[in-house]
Amino acid sequence: MEKAKKIAMSYYSRKDVLSYIYKFTKSRETIPRFGEGFGKRPDCPQYESDLFEYVKNGATSFHVSQEIWHDPLKINTDMAQEETNKLRKGWDLLIDIDSKYFEYSRIAARLLIKALEFHGVKNIGVKYSGSKGMHIIVPWSAFPEELAGFKTKDMFPEWARAISLYLTDFIKNQLISEIGKFFYKKSYIKDEEAPKEVMPDIVLVAPRHLFRAPYSLHEKTALASIVIDKEKIEEFDIKDADPLKVKIKEFYPQA
Repeated sequence: MEKAKKIAMSYYSRKDVLSYIYKFTKSRETIPRFGEGFGKRPDCPQYESDLFEYVKNGATSFHVSQEIWHDPLKINTDMAQEETNKLRKGWDLLIDIDSKYFEYSRIAARLLIKALEFHGVKNIGVKYSGSKGMHIIVPWSAFPEELAGFKTKDMFPEWARAISLYLTDFIKNQLISEIGKFFYKKSYIKDEEAPKEVMPDIVLVAPRHLFRAPYSLHEKTALASIVIDKEKIEEFDIKDADPLKVKIKEFYPQA
């Protein structure tokens, strides 16, 4: 925590880092984190300089919504579902993989990407969480406006949750096998419990839930939540997330 606080000012002073985070916050509810606590909600920076003002006041990271809004500042907890749907422009599929072991998360991410590609999804973004997990995103533009008579934008979080559950079930047996191979290369043993530790965190698939913005620092590790080429997940080294080594790549693919 203390290291993240110490380096935040110099790290977010980088024009490429702050500009990318600001670009990603467009039409998203965006909340700064100040060490252990979060800023007020709703919030969304109007200018890039707004983000740096938060940093000067002690912000260590920024967290953004899966949901994309016409005006994030108009969100309130008293809104009826109809009002919320009217304000919502769309939503991204964001799969949050978290585990006790980063290597479990790496395996799960690779299999989930293969599963998405098997189902014809081509526009997939991947990033390191900054700790032991990974985030996979499929942009809103990849979804049809309507399906089976329902407006897709209005079907959050139900459809996002259903897709996440389907994909975790789709890869489960292979995940067991791959984790088994990883830990038992000489005497192969199926690990029936391990997959439960790396399944995508469906708690994230909820109204107004936030996830760490790409290139934000992680408070516990002081590492950056960097973007990874989906074809190079196996080559990724956690040392690559050193804030001093960060190179900006696009997390949000265009469908």
